[in-house]
Amino acid sequence: MGKNFKLKPDDIEIMVPNLGGAIATDKITLDGNRVDFMRRTEPDREEDSGWEFYGGGETQEYIDNPDNSGVYAVNTICNYDPDIIPFLTYPPGTEIERNEDGRLELIDPSIQRPSTVFMQPVTAGRVHATRTWSFEILSRMLRRVDDGSLVIWRPGFTIWLNAYGADLPIQARLENVLQTKSPEATDLQQAETPDGWTKLRYSLTEESPDAPPQRSVSLFGFSAGNEIHMSIYYDDEEFMEDIDVIWGTLGATPS
Repeated sequence: MGKNFKLKPDDIEIMVPNLGGAIATDKITLDGNRVDFMRRTEPDREEDSGWEFYGGGETQEYIDNPDNSGVYAVNTICNYDPDIIPFLTYPPGTEIERNEDGRLELIDPSIQRPSTVFMQPVTAGRVHATRTWSFEILSRMLRRVDDGSLVIWRPGFTIWLNAYGADLPIQARLENVLQTKSPEATDLQQAETPDGWTKLRYSLTEESPDAPPQRSVSLFGFSAGNEIHMSIYYDDEEFMEDIDVIWGTLGATPS
C-alpha cells in the first residue's frame, strides 16, 4: 500500500545539488514534522549521503520497523525542512538537534565548519549580496559559501562573488584592476553613477585543448570604502541576458 506523502512530486523543487540518498522517517514525509534530529554516518556506497533525518517522537520500536521510514534524495528532505540545508556538507560523525529555541544546532560544537556550506535558494528579483551591494537576477538560483566566497548558481551559470572594504580612492582601485586584467579581455565597459560609485566589466574566453572554452564575464563595483568582484561563468550565450541584468542593476548603498 502506497504512502500518502505530505508533498507531492510537483511540490519538490531543486534546493541543493544532488547529494545522494538519505533515510527519513514518516514523521517527516507523511506527518510533515520538521527535522528534530539528524546525523551523518559513513556511507557504504557511492549514492548514499550517510544522512539520517528524524522528525521527533520516534521510539526505538518505531525506528526498527522499516515500514516507518524510506530512502529519499537529500534534496527531497530539504523541501520538507529547508533548515537542514546549512548542515549538509558537515562530515560523517556529525549530529544535529533542534534546540529549545526551535533552531537546529550542532550537538558537538567543536566540529569544524566545512569550507563549503549550502544556503537557502534565492528567488528572482533583488539579491542583497552584502549590506552594501545588491543586484537583480531573472530566475531562482541556489547559493553556497565556498572557501569564503559567496556562490550563486544554477545549471550552466555560476557567479563567484567577493566583497571587500577599501581605503584607497575609487580611481586608484579601478586603475589597479585595469592594469592586472588579462590582455585577452574583451568588451571592456565602464559606467559612473550620480551616487559617486563606479562599475567595470569585461569578458574573457579561456581556451583549452582538452576541454570546451571557458567563457566568463568579470564585474566590479567600486564605492567609497567598499568594492565587489564578481566572476560569472556561463555555458551558453543565452545567459548574456542574465549578465546584462546583473550589470545594469548592480548598486551600492552608502556605507
